[in-house]
Amino acid sequence: MYIRDFHEPPEQIVHNGKAEFGSFEGVSDKIDIRGMRAPYAGLPLPSFISSLRIKSRLNYAFSLEKMIGLASFIDFKVIGLGEITLWNKENGKKYVYHTIMPPRRRFVPNKTTRGICACYNKKRFLKISWGRSHQHHALTFKLKGDNARPDVEGYVYSPLEDKMHHDLMFVCPSPASSRCSATWISTMSVQGQITVNNEAADDSKGLATMVLNRAYYKFHSNQDFTYGIGKVKEKSVIFNLSSSNLDAADSDTYNNNCLIVDGQATALPPVYMTHPFGLSKQWIIQDTDNMVDLTFTPVSLNNRTFNIIALRTSYTTMYGTFDGVLLTKDGEKITLKSFPGILQKGMLRL
Repeated sequence: MYIRDFHEPPEQIVHNGKAEFGSFEGVSDKIDIRGMRAPYAGLPLPSFISSLRIKSRLNYAFSLEKMIGLASFIDFKVIGLGEITLWNKENGKKYVYHTIMPPRRRFVPNKTTRGICACYNKKRFLKISWGRSHQHHALTFKLKGDNARPDVEGYVYSPLEDKMHHDLMFVCPSPASSRCSATWISTMSVQGQITVNNEAADDSKGLATMVLNRAYYKFHSNQDFTYGIGKVKEKSVIFNLSSSNLDAADSDTYNNNCLIVDGQATALPPVYMTHPFGLSKQWIIQDTDNMVDLTFTPVSLNNRTFNIIALRTSYTTMYGTFDGVLLTKDGEKITLKSFPGILQKGMLRL
């Protein structure tokens, strides 16, 4: 069976031009990958030039009793993009809100000890915050609707002393160069409330995961990632699976895939995500070590294309259900049936 051990996180991800690659239980004080030695074609460019190719993404995926959603911030250096997509799990109805943020020094913070990533637009207020010393994460939003969508506001926060809280960090090399990618994954139990058109709503409990990634991007990048969030026989289960053209050549040793069951983490092998019948039909997600054997059936899709000068991003975000089997590091079988989750297929050209 596939085994990948977790280690203690380093104080710095990059030291003397080299990255500390590996899978870590816990996280460094900063997700900072600047300072890699000659990351582009071996050319000794000044670090402030090569750092311009570093892009960041912050995702917060959550699942409450009736609602599931994904809030995202993408840091393109020149501009930022904020978006939140919500789905009603009972009828599959979706609510999508996005905003473009004007230039500023940094959209997505690199500190993991404490941070805020926010858009303060009057019509699109969206904020993700965290304080690791208190094991606290929160998502807050207030979104003005229009003719096509209602007004929505809500909050999702993690309680203190949460047994489901877990921090993992993955530092992976680029496929064939001296670049790297660093990812912080934090899982948690949550409570929250979402109000649509000022209709009364009660607090409900659920689960969430926050993922912060910082990487040296290629000119053309393709990525598929998925989050599964829910309960299996009273056990809290969250998993993160991804596949991209930024993956390391030795993806068995270096990847971001993980499974957390009641606060216990398992490193998962690399997976293959295929959709032989089309994006809107059943997806197949498998590995070669018999630890991941899943299907994903989309319920509701959202397509988005964003163009500005030489920047183009196109992605499809789907809410759906998983069926299949996952194995923990102890060989325990986690059987999923109509298990809620989110899958996104994206392309970025810089």
